[in-house]
Amino acid sequence: MKELLRETPLLDYKSQNIQEIPSEFLEKELSFPINSDIAEQINHNATIVNFATGEIVLRKVEKSSCVYLILQGVVRGYYIDKQGNDITKCFSSEGEFFSSEGLRTGGESSFTIECIENCKCIKLPYALIHRAIGQDDKLKCLINQYYSNEVSKLETRARTLILMSAEERYTCFCEQYPHLQSRIALKYIASYIGIRAASLSRIRKKTKNSI
Repeated sequence: MKELLRETPLLDYKSQNIQEIPSEFLEKELSFPINSDIAEQINHNATIVNFATGEIVLRKVEKSSCVYLILQGVVRGYYIDKQGNDITKCFSSEGEFFSSEGLRTGGESSFTIECIENCKCIKLPYALIHRAIGQDDKLKCLINQYYSNEVSKLETRARTLILMSAEERYTCFCEQYPHLQSRIALKYIASYIGIRAASLSRIRKKTKNSI
């Protein structure tokens, strides 16, 4: 798994094209100006990595040491139940971060992260993140806002699973991820909203003209 990961070395980043410099990517994706000192740290400690479709970035019970910002592609996080079935937890795509809960807890991952498209990402070590937010209050607020957004997504999903019908859950998914409907396999969407793939297929046919 790990040997498939391909990294763009950044030791001589000042001589590289601007599109290969992590701090430039971050400023563009986050629409946030990064001060020169932190940009320097990012460019010396972060890497640009590529993953193939189907590649596992992190497995359950492994400890992660990095956060990834997606520049291209889609990943999903999933749990494995006692019967060995995988249950989709979340999706992330361009402009979004993904990692385990390790950044917050320092512990092992409770889920697996898989690329469902070819992905290009910025790999940011946890130590770099902690150091940067300790030096820049605005950056700290931005990271806290991302955490708040993730909590909001989790609350929305919990509410839909408990209170909504299967059709309403699919409609909610389409509203939350309007750009991903055609990029994610039906079985993963079905798993995410808690129904069988056959049921989702019927729902999609029924609602194709209204969503």
